[in-house]
Amino acid sequence: MIVSCKKEGINSIVQSALRGISSKVTIPILTGVLINAERNRLVISSTDLEMSVRAEMDAEVPESGATVVSGRLMGDILKNLRSADVKIESSEKYLTVKSDEGEYRIREMMPEDFPKIPQWEGELVLKAGGGEFLMAVQQTSKASSSDEKRPVLTGTLLEKEVGDGKIRMVSTDSYRLALKELEVTGELTKWEDCIIPTRALNEVARLAGSSDADVEIKMQDKQMMFRVDNLVVSSRLIEGQFPNYRQLLPKGEKTKVKVDREEIIAAIKRSLIFGHNLRFGVYGDHVRITTETPEVGDSKEEVAAEVEGEELEIGFNGVYMMDGVTAVESEKVEIRMDEAQKPAVLGNDGSASYKYVLMPVRLR
Repeated sequence: MIVSCKKEGINSIVQSALRGISSKVTIPILTGVLINAERNRLVISSTDLEMSVRAEMDAEVPESGATVVSGRLMGDILKNLRSADVKIESSEKYLTVKSDEGEYRIREMMPEDFPKIPQWEGELVLKAGGGEFLMAVQQTSKASSSDEKRPVLTGTLLEKEVGDGKIRMVSTDSYRLALKELEVTGELTKWEDCIIPTRALNEVARLAGSSDADVEIKMQDKQMMFRVDNLVVSSRLIEGQFPNYRQLLPKGEKTKVKVDREEIIAAIKRSLIFGHNLRFGVYGDHVRITTETPEVGDSKEEVAAEVEGEELEIGFNGVYMMDGVTAVESEKVEIRMDEAQKPAVLGNDGSASYKYVLMPVRLR
């Protein structure tokens, strides 16, 4: 294999492919990136058996071929080169990277041992704006669980809303729930609701955030696949029954509050210095946030608010509340509450496309 290409281009696709390599991997071949070169196209792939990343670019390919080398070494070499052009050659069990600075040899692994990477085939099913997709993932991903003992909760439900041309992203760790409606184009009637690992969505969002391109979405061979420009991310689906989230959505409210987003974020941030559990009090024209940790100290802040309904005191996990508030897009955060023992709903002012349901905590 012989390939000549721009350093900036190959470095970009290798760094993208590295996102598909898990830090927990113990199988040597999975620490590598698969390099395929043919027909003036260079393709770099990686996988951890649950998620794979495939990135490609144009290149001069005098001699086609395939090999596998350490992803970390390949990435470290490329990002530290200053040359505009590089040449890579595979021969005698080594991949050689040549540049103006010098030559660097990396021991090869057998490409035949590398797992098969899903290929994007056929027509796309759905398409979403890259910026909108990024926002939807950012608003829902933090509510996912990291507890591998409950795999369903480590994923995000992607559910169709056929009549509205939208899909819903829903995630929960049982302490909070985040829901976002995402506008899409395409054949929603062919869509099958599924649970996808939140980690995979985060990687797609990261790639979408660095591009102006749309995100193309399809299900293929029991894999969820996403394409952004020259990148394809595929992920296994999580088997199991996602919680009936509709039962978790509060049905009524006795109190509604609208508060400036930046002011409430700053107040929560300062309050968290003294403890994670916040007492959130709602009064005639303001909200009061207090925290108390006997061995540390206490704090009290008041923030002006528009209040409708009854006065109320309720306890929240401050970290979880901060996640919900920072995900709000509007200038004001809308908070709907019923009773101190029932969950509250945070969202955008004047829009129901994003909901963040937060369970209360008991206060001493």
